[in-house]
Amino acid sequence: MSDTVKRPFGVTIVFVLILIAGVLGLVAGVLVLFNRGDNETVGWTYGLVTILMSVIYLLVAKGIANGSRVSRLIVGIITVLHLLSGVWIAIVSSGHRLTGVVQAVLALVILFMLYNARASRFFRA
Repeated sequence: MSDTVKRPFGVTIVFVLILIAGVLGLVAGVLVLFNRGDNETVGWTYGLVTILMSVIYLLVAKGIANGSRVSRLIVGIITVLHLLSGVWIAIVSSGHRLTGVVQAVLALVILFMLYNARASRFFRA
């Protein structure tokens, strides 16, 4: 990355949000595994997928801070999956609607901050 392009504050915020989302995702995934309810297969699958996405988030967070385009793409894909998951939780799970809404809103904020014009210049440099 060129030294002439300074990392935008928004990308730093994304880095922090990714760390938060990764940690919260790990906690949520583990909680789902221990509290699957009546449909164990769906709970087990959802818990493991949530944990996997969260681990990937945490692994690529440093790349976001350094301006890695590959990390940006990976985070973008995982964030879209988090967005869809949050919407799904908010719709189908009456006991976890707030969790789903918070997850979806956090995903939208991350996507906006990661793909705005200033961030795009940073990742192109």
